[in-house]
Amino acid sequence: MAATENPMFRRLLIALIVTAIAAASQACAQSDAVTLTPQQRLAIVDSIGRALNEEYVFPDVAGLISAELRSRATRGEFDEAANASTFAQLLTRDLQALGHDKHLRVRVGGSAPAGSSRLFDAPTGAFGRTERLPGDIAYIEIRSFGFPPEVVGDETSRVMSAASDAKALIIDLRANGGGSPRMVALVASYVFGPKPVLLNSLYLRSGNRTDRFFTEPRVSGSKFGADKPVFVLTSSKTFSGAEEFAYDLQTQKRATIVGETTGGGANPGRPVPLPYGLTLFLPTGRAINPITKTNWEGVGVKPDVAVEADEALEVAHRLAEEAVGSATQQR
Repeated sequence: MAATENPMFRRLLIALIVTAIAAASQACAQSDAVTLTPQQRLAIVDSIGRALNEEYVFPDVAGLISAELRSRATRGEFDEAANASTFAQLLTRDLQALGHDKHLRVRVGGSAPAGSSRLFDAPTGAFGRTERLPGDIAYIEIRSFGFPPEVVGDETSRVMSAASDAKALIIDLRANGGGSPRMVALVASYVFGPKPVLLNSLYLRSGNRTDRFFTEPRVSGSKFGADKPVFVLTSSKTFSGAEEFAYDLQTQKRATIVGETTGGGANPGRPVPLPYGLTLFLPTGRAINPITKTNWEGVGVKPDVAVEADEALEVAHRLAEEAVGSATQQR
């Protein structure tokens, strides 16, 4: 048995993550109160500029952003930032406005990737509420894709297999902030058939390489399959990897998206430590959908059925019952 398949190992991993979260929270609280001098703010801006120029997925944009941030710093436009927290908010505002990239952000303390693997989700699990709704419609809430498949493979198999015999499936991503493309591909594998399907590619500036993500022909447990109706619920808070899941299934015509237009973050990356207790989340890649040849950055995933997020489940359930009834009549 591999270490990641061992329940004791998984419990230990979660315990370590919880300890890390507590330590990071304490460090953040201490850093928030730090007053930054103009020289310290400039040093942070220069560090951001170096990181952008070295690794940001769009090199031409990196140069423009770094030059403009430094110009604003020398003009005193950040002088209102009395502490590290306020400065981080101002930097995030300007980075996103200049780069038109919602993954670009600065925060106090260490950082889980924005809209990616979120450590604070670990104690609660990847999946939330599950139930069988009237009409034999399975409902699954996915809170986060921010877990390696090796860690939550058993949970994924249990939850997804339990829905395999339902007549339709509703997947709720309304509170999902994103995660790993590998986890996205694993969950998606349960709603496709035995042939691998290319869901998404990620171009990475480092190494000038492109990684491709396919569905798995075989999974642990039982697949829901490729033929029955699937509905995906979204909100304006659905972000990054969760948006990828919705976009992948939408472009493959595998699901009907119900809810609100999503947040619009498609560029994966990593946290970069900055001076004086701050962290930059730096996008180092971009998503490339095999069908549209583009992604949802800045525009979000537009639903097939647009409704308020708190109405999405009711609407999707009604649509699912109609789809099941239609399929029954055609037999």
